[in-house]
Amino acid sequence: MASTAGVAAAVRPHILPQVHCRARRRSTRIRASGTEVEEPEQGTMVGNTALDRPEVPLMLGVTLLRYAGSGAAMLRNGGAAVRHHVAVARGKSGTRPLSWSPGMTVGVELLAGFLEGISIDDEEVAAVRFRQNKSTGTDDQKSADRLLVYLQSLRAMMAVGVPPLPGTRVQRVTIGADDIPAVWLTPNLYSWNNRRAPKRVLLWFHGGAFVLCNTATHARLLSSMGVAADARVLSVEYPLAPDQGTYENMADAVDRAYEWLCSPDGGNVLPENVVIGGDSAGGHLACGLAQRLSKRSEKSPRPPAGVVLLSPWLDPGRERDSTKTAWANASETSVDYLRGVEGSMSRVVKLVFGETEDDSCEKCLLDASLYAGRSMPPCLVQCGGVEVLASESRTLADLADETGWELTLEAFEGMPHVFQVFDSVTPQGGDAIESVGRFIKRLT
Repeated sequence: MASTAGVAAAVRPHILPQVHCRARRRSTRIRASGTEVEEPEQGTMVGNTALDRPEVPLMLGVTLLRYAGSGAAMLRNGGAAVRHHVAVARGKSGTRPLSWSPGMTVGVELLAGFLEGISIDDEEVAAVRFRQNKSTGTDDQKSADRLLVYLQSLRAMMAVGVPPLPGTRVQRVTIGADDIPAVWLTPNLYSWNNRRAPKRVLLWFHGGAFVLCNTATHARLLSSMGVAADARVLSVEYPLAPDQGTYENMADAVDRAYEWLCSPDGGNVLPENVVIGGDSAGGHLACGLAQRLSKRSEKSPRPPAGVVLLSPWLDPGRERDSTKTAWANASETSVDYLRGVEGSMSRVVKLVFGETEDDSCEKCLLDASLYAGRSMPPCLVQCGGVEVLASESRTLADLADETGWELTLEAFEGMPHVFQVFDSVTPQGGDAIESVGRFIKRLT
């Protein structure tokens, strides 16, 4: 079974919980060129974070039990999806948007069930935070190991991913002085550094609540946007919390990736040919990068030509009243697949942001002072009309109006979070991707 394979993979030595050695930003160094490799770099292991062998069977058992919740929720939700379409066929209204195809409904409901079953305990969060910073949390090694193995098993299952569009060349590279892993996805089977490859580049940061997913989970979406925009896509596999780093390390990685991409000795791409973007948590990273670039000195890289944000998660700490209300009502009123993760997401935020010492790493990006008086690049924001995070996209659009930032908001009625990944089962997904392509072409 997939869950068993995922758990087994999570305790293999090469992907055991790791801790990145960088805790703070360092001076900028740019590697001469990207190097194509067979496998992504795993980061530097510091200390003995591997589980002792006698603990493995126990951890496997505990982790497998956690998947039972997801399985039960997926079974329940799958039944609800079938009943909805039976009701619609009989002329009734059903319980989901009528615009959803059967494939769309089943996909959303199964994903909702899977995410609902993901469980993270407060004691596990406290134990991991103590491992990150001895001044906070609780010294409980078993609880910390239990959570880390669970997250590793989830990542291992997701690593199967979704294939990119046919004709896409996929090349793994390491970039920058610290060998940040990244993946090029280039249309028409060109190598990323071939002179005939598209000049424009979409620099992307994937979603996954800062703790899950990678390029493989987003390969179809990324390649689809690349084809629509006639662009190369560089997907940065930034360190994931909590075992690979905190938000500060993620921000450092995306900054370095952009610097490398625009360096003559690196990606050798002019900033005016670059659009940066991200979905969900990756949208937070992309928006934060654009904001930081808008206030840097003349020695820093110029800002990109534009920004694309798909269902961005911009207020993870729920500092705005509208965000608090959206999450408080999600489980009762929303049909978005994020409706059942209110508790787990609040715990994830503690793992991701921790006690950051870097003032440039803002947790909430819905603050007009972050954009006022700055030359932010044109931005396209897309969100689903029924998603939990829709209010965050709308608030960003309002802030853009206040500060004179050129921002276009496209809200797709009846669509869930990052609905573009459902482009094969709903026309709105394809329409949104085509709009992204037109936006990138217009700017570059």
